[in-house]
Amino acid sequence: MKLRFLGTGAAEGVPAIYCQCETCQTARERGGKELHSRTQVMVDETFCIDFPPDAYYHALQGKFDYSQMQTLIVTHSHLDHFYACDFVLRGYKYTKTDCKPLHIYGNAEVGKVYEESVKREMRDEVRANIVFHELHPFAPVVTADGYTVTALSAQHSKTEDAYVYLIEKDGLSYLHLTDTGRLPMETLDYLQRIFERRENKINGVCFDCTFLFYTAGAVSRHMGLGDNQAQQEEMRARGIVGERTVYMITHYSHNSNPLVETLEKAQMAYGYVPTYDGFEIRLTK
Repeated sequence: MKLRFLGTGAAEGVPAIYCQCETCQTARERGGKELHSRTQVMVDETFCIDFPPDAYYHALQGKFDYSQMQTLIVTHSHLDHFYACDFVLRGYKYTKTDCKPLHIYGNAEVGKVYEESVKREMRDEVRANIVFHELHPFAPVVTADGYTVTALSAQHSKTEDAYVYLIEKDGLSYLHLTDTGRLPMETLDYLQRIFERRENKINGVCFDCTFLFYTAGAVSRHMGLGDNQAQQEEMRARGIVGERTVYMITHYSHNSNPLVETLEKAQMAYGYVPTYDGFEIRLTK
């Protein structure tokens, strides 16, 4: 299972769009790995997690083709994770390419945002090629391209059912944990029931690490490294992860000074792989 981290920043990006703090100024001057656009992950080139305002930029940087994207799963409706206006361009005179049917999965609020975003400009022939599916927690679905996707309850929003995701295919599994604070007990209990009796544990976990070296604690809607470690230890005790599980971090805020040297210190201290825009990894059994 190939993961491409197209964007790795929090809502404001790094450098933040309106900020002139030392971290943001340094990131602008250095460029390269210091730039963290809004979070998006591509799985095996046709399956996407979230679609931020930077999605067009990601396609330019990554040199891949959104016309072939078949599955989009959305964590929640916040702007930095779901910018649906671009879907009106998926047909009509805006493209000479035949786009594959796109299936968008998310909570009820994501469905509302989709309809609100496209209602003014969406052509009927474009709409016909896009299907929205409302997901419910702990109810696995199989996508058109053969992935089993399970929405899991996140600790993030009081106004909608934000989700994190378990993604499985061909005996491999990936746990995507953004945007969330420490996981609700019902999510941990569900994962334990699934994996405690399996010989193969979760192959890869990517933690929300908005706060980096600041530990947020049990009630926050994002995590830092201390929270990531607490989650890792609990998942290990519950038989959800194993010795070969790969751990990554993403979704950095500019307030946490996510410059290269800070991320290197995080990896040295905790052993987690810090993602950056353009980072790729292959999960194996």
